[in-house]
Amino acid sequence: MERYIQSIEFVSQDMKESKLKLSRDQVFRKTGELFDLKHRINLSSDLLDTPDFYWDRQELERLFVDTIYFLNIKKRTNVLNEKLNHCIELMELLSNNLNHSHSAKLEWMIIVLIVVEVVFEAIHYA
Repeated sequence: MERYIQSIEFVSQDMKESKLKLSRDQVFRKTGELFDLKHRINLSSDLLDTPDFYWDRQELERLFVDTIYFLNIKKRTNVLNEKLNHCIELMELLSNNLNHSHSAKLEWMIIVLIVVEVVFEAIHYA
């Protein structure tokens, strides 16, 4: 998680200065990394609930639950999820901004093509 946070640390400053250094592909890739990390923490790991292995072993299950409690795993997982949500929100903001910029460029290209077509037609009929 810390490695990922460091890799996007410059983004907030860049946004403040209106200088975005990431491409749409890079933003999409980083968003994918975030969702992969979130999936591994919340769905693929046994941090949020007791694994099936302990169901038949009462004494080990109690030890597992006590360890989870002692290490504050639930609180730590919540903190990680908050950090992930913030990073995801930032990447979605960047993605929306980049998509808007791309759409604006496409609109201008269409306008230029229409103007060129009108000029050609005007020359043709002149």
